Amino acid sequence: MTTLTVLPSGKSYDVAAGTSLLKALQSVGEAIHSKCGGEAKCDACHIFVPVGRKSLSKTQRQENEKLDGIVGVSSNSRLACQAILGEEAVTVELLK
Repeated sequence: MTTLTVLPSGKSYDVAAGTSLLKALQSVGEAIHSKCGGEAKCDACHIFVPVGRKSLSKTQRQENEKLDGIVGVSSNSRLACQAILGEEAVTVELLK
C-alpha cells in the first residue's frame, strides 16, 4: 500500500502499489476520466504530480508522444493511465 494525496481537495487515500494512478483514483471515487480506456491515446487523464514522481513508473515513448501534443504540459505532467504507483507516497493534482 501507498498513500495517494489528491489536490486540490487535499484528501489522502491508501491505495495498492503496482496499480495505475487512473485505476487508483477511480477506485477511491475521484473524478478523473479516460476516453481511451487507459491506452495513452487521449489526454483526458492528464495530471500533475508535484510530489513523488520518482516513485512512479518511468514515462514510456507512447506517453511522451501524447504529452508532447498537450497544451499546458509541465515537467510534472503524467497521464494517469500510464503512471504505475510504487511504494512511496504520491501527490497528484487533478486538472479537469
